[in-house]
This record gives sequence, structure tokens and C-alpha cells, in this order.
Amino acid sequence: MPNLDCLEVRFSPFCDEEVFPGALHEPSHARMKSLEAISKTLRDRESRPNTSIIRELVLNYLEDTPLRKDLNDNLLQNIKKLHIRVAYDSDQNERPEFTSYLSDTLLPSVSEHLVELTIAGHYWGSIPAEFNGKGLSFPCLKSLTLGEYIILRQDQFDWILEQRSLIGLNLYSCKIATHCLVSQPNFEVWDVNLNGWKRISDPSTNIVQANYSPLSHPRLEPLDFGWYANDLRWSDMFDRIRQSLPQLRNFNFKCCSWQSYFEGYSGIPSGNDLSYRYYTFDDESWAWVWWYRPAEERPFTMERDFFTDEDMPGTPVGLYERTESADRLALETLMEVTRKRCDEK
Repeated sequence: MPNLDCLEVRFSPFCDEEVFPGALHEPSHARMKSLEAISKTLRDRESRPNTSIIRELVLNYLEDTPLRKDLNDNLLQNIKKLHIRVAYDSDQNERPEFTSYLSDTLLPSVSEHLVELTIAGHYWGSIPAEFNGKGLSFPCLKSLTLGEYIILRQDQFDWILEQRSLIGLNLYSCKIATHCLVSQPNFEVWDVNLNGWKRISDPSTNIVQANYSPLSHPRLEPLDFGWYANDLRWSDMFDRIRQSLPQLRNFNFKCCSWQSYFEGYSGIPSGNDLSYRYYTFDDESWAWVWWYRPAEERPFTMERDFFTDEDMPGTPVGLYERTESADRLALETLMEVTRKRCDEK
């Protein structure tokens, strides 16, 4: 195949048989052997005359284990279009060492030449491991796609707004976290940054926990057990995107996953979709929209219903409806600006 310019490497989505019993799992050592063989093949290919160089690489279900520096560099050499979907070897999902590897090693190794970048995972980027691309610069980047990225704070998204060369930005099933039930000692171990969040005053959450110690974080008050709320909204985010990315001409905001879009599955919404745009973190996992609904509309009975009073300050109940108008207006304004930029070109 002398004219090949794109390579897709597809692994199993399951890494550990003990975590996912019965699934077709693919252990770490087998994945690493495959990547080493692919890296060698790419280098050998470049030495052949009249053979194209692979410029686009899709790593489908790349395990969240950092690659050796030499393997990382050899695998990604000459890559200008990189698409990554992450698989996890633990039911706790993200490893902090992988998010650090992503921001400190993998992305800097390709940042100077990338024109397209995709990063997708399963509710990734915030808890239990935060991804923050602060300081990353992609001077040639034209298209950025994020799948299931969860945003805790504005500064966590700022690295995207700093990529002024962007022409296309695709957000697939990305969420803003609005409410979080802090539990200890987990939040201390995870070093969760809730800077700017406010604790909801609710006597029902003031309970004694075993082995509890306050979380200390720079610029933060210690986090006590209980519910915290975030006032960041998509209307703010859409406005910042419109104001910060002057070359943006293609923008997508959809509730489907990037995987579905990439493989052309049916049933993908054709327009932008505001469904499931906010999430809550409760009982050490990401919850869909249960806390945003009145108690009588929830599909099951909560063991402890913290938000029985819909009028209490900071409640998530009804937030989707309260923010719908402002979010939609900001999204439509952003889309109108991008359409005008396309027409001008």
C-alpha cells in the first residue's frame, strides 16, 4: 500500500479480565507489543522509496497507561492528525499518571505539527483525575474534537480557547459539572480542585465520616463532606468560544459520543443538541440527570434524597429548564457567527 496515509489501530475496550469478567479483554503487555510492532513498521515504511508517510493515526481504545518515551516518540513521529479514544483498566476509570502523561509528554511531543486532534474517553478530565492543558500550544491546529470531557472550572477549558488557529471545534457529549457530593478521604487522595465552587447549606449533609481529614488545596478552603455547587454554565462557555476563537467556522455540540460519530452510526442527531449538558458527581460516580428532576419524576427512589425542597438555594432540581433559554441563545449566537465567517470565506 504505497499510498496509505492513515492508520487505525483498534484495541479491545476491555483491559482487565478481573474488572470486566467474561469480556474479550486485551492485557497491557499484548497492547504494548502491538504498538511496538506498529512503530517499527512505520519507521521501516519511511525508508522505502515511492512510499507515502503515514500522517494520520487513530488509536482506538488506547489503554490509560503511559508509553515509554522512545515508543511515544517513534509512534507519533510525522503524525499531523491524531485521534485517541482511551480505555481503562480499572472501574475507577482515569489514572492520574495517564492524564499527566497526556498533558506533559504525549501532546507536547506532537504539538508543533498537529493540524487535527481528537481526545475521547469515558467521563474523563475532572474526577478522579483532572486533565488541564494549561500551557499547551498547537500553532498549526485547525480541528479539535473532545468526547465526554467533563469540565469543573473555567480555567480547565481555557487551554482550548488559547488555540487561536482553530477553524473547527467539536464537543461530543461534553458536560459541565454543576453539583458534586464531596466524600473523604477520596477527594483528598484525588486532589480534586473545586476552586470557585460553593458549599450548599444543608444540615442533612453534615454527617461524621470515619478516617476523615479536611482537603487542603492551594487557593481553596478545606472541603468538608457535603454538596458543592458550581455556577459555570454553557451560556458562559459558548460566549467565550465565540469571543476567543476568531477563525472558528465549524462548531458542533452534540449529545452523541465521538465514537458513534466517527464510525457513522445511525441515529446521530444532525443538529446541535442541548440534552444532558450538565452532570453531577455523587456516590463516587458521575450521575446523569436524576438530581435535576423533581423527586416524583425520577425513575427510582433515592436512598437519601438531599434535594426534596425544590426552592432551596443551590438545588440542581430544575436547572436544565432554568438555563435552557440562555444556553440556547448563546449557542445560536455562536452558530450564527460561525456561519457568517464561512460565508465570508
